[in-house]
Amino acid sequence: MLVSESTLLILVFAVIGLIIAAGLKFDCNIGMLGILGALLLGSWLGGESLMGVITGYWPVSVMFIILVTSFFFGFANQNGTLSALADRIVYTFKGIRWFAPFSIYLTGLILSAIGVGTLAIVFVAPIGFQIAKKAKFDPILVPIAANCACLSAGGLIWTAGGPTNVALLMNAGWDETAATELATSFGFASLLPCLVAFIVCYFLRKGWDCEHIIMEKPAPLTPVQRKTVGVIIFVLVLNVCPLFLNAIFHTAWSQYLYSHVNLQVCAVIGGIICVFMKLADERAVINQNVPWSSLLIICGMGMLVQVAVRHGIADVIGGWIASAIPDWAIVAAFALFGGLLSFCCSALSVVYPLMLPMIFGLMQNGSKVSVLAMVTSLVLTACYTGMCPFSQNGALMLSSADDETRRSLTYRMISWSFILLIISVVYALIGAYGIFG
Repeated sequence: MLVSESTLLILVFAVIGLIIAAGLKFDCNIGMLGILGALLLGSWLGGESLMGVITGYWPVSVMFIILVTSFFFGFANQNGTLSALADRIVYTFKGIRWFAPFSIYLTGLILSAIGVGTLAIVFVAPIGFQIAKKAKFDPILVPIAANCACLSAGGLIWTAGGPTNVALLMNAGWDETAATELATSFGFASLLPCLVAFIVCYFLRKGWDCEHIIMEKPAPLTPVQRKTVGVIIFVLVLNVCPLFLNAIFHTAWSQYLYSHVNLQVCAVIGGIICVFMKLADERAVINQNVPWSSLLIICGMGMLVQVAVRHGIADVIGGWIASAIPDWAIVAAFALFGGLLSFCCSALSVVYPLMLPMIFGLMQNGSKVSVLAMVTSLVLTACYTGMCPFSQNGALMLSSADDETRRSLTYRMISWSFILLIISVVYALIGAYGIFG
């Protein structure tokens, strides 16, 4: 390694800033610049082999889930099913112009609460972008609404996120009973701050400023569209069933099924069904609905961010909190640093395993700061900034937009992730995360 880790971390963030500036200046795809930055910093300065950077830093899982989900929903987009569903939502609320963005939030809240969890964004975002196009409000409200709504109910104990949160808390030090109680409280405590965050963004972007919609009652779905809706419902049910079966029976076979069936598997099955049923032209779906340009940006910049992750950015931020933050600012600090870390690395695999044990340690040492407030601020803010297009959730939402919308939102989603971070920190500073205990 030719430079110190602290120097390398500074260089990574400097290069990220330069790449974003270059993308704005030259209106170019910044993915290849990200790859070049990762190769130079990770290998030439960081001491990793070139093949180690290529094979170890490329975000395989993110690329895979975007490919399979965009392919699956591409059939619904190609044959007009998503547009038809959006027509029905818009028509239902056509007399209430200000409510159009809230209809996306409500859809995400319901889908997330019935068991899908935060991955309901995969179902909500494609319809949301169609609604924004028809109601003509700022499309940035679509990923904000989908992210906040699905996050608000995504931690409820009966959803996919509930057992995950219990496991994370147990790994951080809580026993099973205490972890379950804390995860249950967190699930309900998340509902209000997520709604507040969305409402603030709604007013900042004048979400009520929609066009007055004059439209006839939508025509009935075509046979192909009805079949497509059936496949989408099948995939949704297939994704949720293992969760409920395991919660009810909790046997070896239900646990096996729960651990081997996820959204990626269901999307692959759904995509194959769409191909065999000929619900759209498969070649057109691959060429027009798989977001190849966005994938290059997401994966290229993801490689560059991994340089910071591999060289200890999480440990640096964790050390700051442990040594320099007074009690009155602890909740806000977990929000701030959890959100900042989530820009750089996976919340689930890095941020939570790093920072939840810090909260447990503070509790063990007799801290008077609300444990629920610290956990809620950390988890929610890390997911708010997960709307950044370089993260999995942001990439999934962005991949469901059309080319023009993707180009316009790529950089705006970065800036609005920061705005959500600021909203959460302010929310923490006024003590609002502590109102539930």
